[in-house]
Amino acid sequence: MRKAFTLLCLLLAIGAQAQTGAAKKTVDEIREQYASAKQRIEYNNSMEEARNQMTATISHMVPGTGHQEKVVTFYFTTYFDEAVGEYISKPYFITATYNVAARKFYDEYLIDQKGNVVFAYLSGDSFDTSIGRDERRFYWKNDRLVHKQEKCFDVVHESVALEQGKNMLQAFSLMMFR
Repeated sequence: MRKAFTLLCLLLAIGAQAQTGAAKKTVDEIREQYASAKQRIEYNNSMEEARNQMTATISHMVPGTGHQEKVVTFYFTTYFDEAVGEYISKPYFITATYNVAARKFYDEYLIDQKGNVVFAYLSGDSFDTSIGRDERRFYWKNDRLVHKQEKCFDVVHESVALEQGKNMLQAFSLMMFR
């Protein structure tokens, strides 16, 4: 019985180690995609010709908190899809800056080539002044959370962050004119 228990513990430890290794590999791949996306954005911003980006600004008054403004920028690629017979635009990176009362927030969403949200960085002014800014990083593979890092006072569930990224993708599709 003792040997069976020891063997079971050993197998669980090996399985956890393998899963941790797979998660690390996925995170490393996402970080490479992120660095590539940031380089592409920097390069496109240095060009004088038209860039593949779209910015939307939403401004409104909210009772109790005052003026709120959200600026969402979509960075995308455009290519000709022969199967469809038209040009297709796909976002690869989305940023959002917004405020709630005096608190300021900044979000980033990285989109893979299949159109899935694979990374979210959420940052904002914290209620806890000793922290400074809340920061969250979520890494997904096939809509499954593989890793998260948080330095925050507020609690944001990873499914909320994933849903926000998906909503941004849907907004992009609605705003692109055909």
